[in-house]
Amino acid sequence: MFFFIPVFSACLESPTMTTGIVNGKEKPTVETEFINPIPNDGILFFQGTITDEGKSEIIETGFCWSTDSVNPGINGNVVTANTGDDKVFSYNLKGASGEKTYYWRAYAKNSYGYDFGKVDSCRTPQIWEEKEPLNTLGRGRAAVFILNDKIYITCGELESASGPINSNWEYSITNNRWFLLENFSGEARRYPVEFTIGNYAFVGTGQRAAGVAFNDFYRYDNTSDSWTSIDVPNDLVARFNAVAFSINGKGYVVGGSSATGENLNDVWQCDTENNSWQKKNDFPVKFYGGINICDSNRAFAGFGEASGTEKTLWEYNDETDSWSIFSTLPDEVVKKISSGVIIGNTIYIVDGSNTIWTCDMSDEIKTWKPKTVLPYELLNKFGEAGNQLLLTTGKSNSIFVGLGFTPLLYEYRPLWDN
Repeated sequence: MFFFIPVFSACLESPTMTTGIVNGKEKPTVETEFINPIPNDGILFFQGTITDEGKSEIIETGFCWSTDSVNPGINGNVVTANTGDDKVFSYNLKGASGEKTYYWRAYAKNSYGYDFGKVDSCRTPQIWEEKEPLNTLGRGRAAVFILNDKIYITCGELESASGPINSNWEYSITNNRWFLLENFSGEARRYPVEFTIGNYAFVGTGQRAAGVAFNDFYRYDNTSDSWTSIDVPNDLVARFNAVAFSINGKGYVVGGSSATGENLNDVWQCDTENNSWQKKNDFPVKFYGGINICDSNRAFAGFGEASGTEKTLWEYNDETDSWSIFSTLPDEVVKKISSGVIIGNTIYIVDGSNTIWTCDMSDEIKTWKPKTVLPYELLNKFGEAGNQLLLTTGKSNSIFVGLGFTPLLYEYRPLWDN
């Protein structure tokens, strides 16, 4: 007789009630999103995704990063990030330094522990990059300006001190090449001023020799490589070593020295659309040999060679036609100030010791901080007129440094200089 003994198998618990590989992973699963890094200036973008929360809720997400280790971990540099509804989290690492390799990976943590994604990395840009030099003798006391992502250097005098010149060179930022263009159509001169509006540059005033100055102006059209003389008022005194800038579609010429060496403080506004000039309120002091700093919204002038102007910077309000002191440089800043530009909300200048200084325009105290020193190659060739600082027009946050009695040109990326 055969007896059948029933064998009953115990029912397995739900996978959510057990642990082990068969029934799911305890820790979360996270991936580092590999994004082709086209970094913002001084900012690296990290992103991760949680593909599985594991056996308990996520309590922390973030990124481990390093410039020393190819395998960054939780005991190194860590930043946390909030996770969105789509389980994606990200972080902008600000103040990253140039010329370094950054390694990072995403992580997620629940009550069982951590999980890490694979490591991503990128090499950050150079802080200083030498560009093609000007294919002629270096020159200074020239007009230097940017139009449509191209740099122009016009007039001035050669480092051989052979007298004023009127040649016009163009540097293509895109192609890293110099081209000799149509000569400036006025008389050769040194110490001219320039301002740009739209697609045009306006170059004028300047000095031919001691006792001979100009009050004429010329418009340059880089699309046709042509110069056109524009009318100026008879009572605009011939001058050199003035400053000029543009703001809200108008050009301004400020101060300078007359042909007889008298220091000036008059201010002239040029309405280029109507080809008209208007005399505005005077600059607060007699002023020559200084610099202008401007962007589309704000304009400054100062740091001149006349007594009492060497370390003072004034801001111009075009609505009220008035000037006010913006900042006075501390004693550590060595005069003479060569030039200056604005990037974002920060002013950059170069002082007489070849040091770049910065000032946050939103800082009520207007604190000036040293940033870096110009490359050694520029230091050896530093001339009386200083090195020009130029900002590209909206396509990058680079500053182009050089051309002050030197054919050398460097691209400086200040937001990577951390």
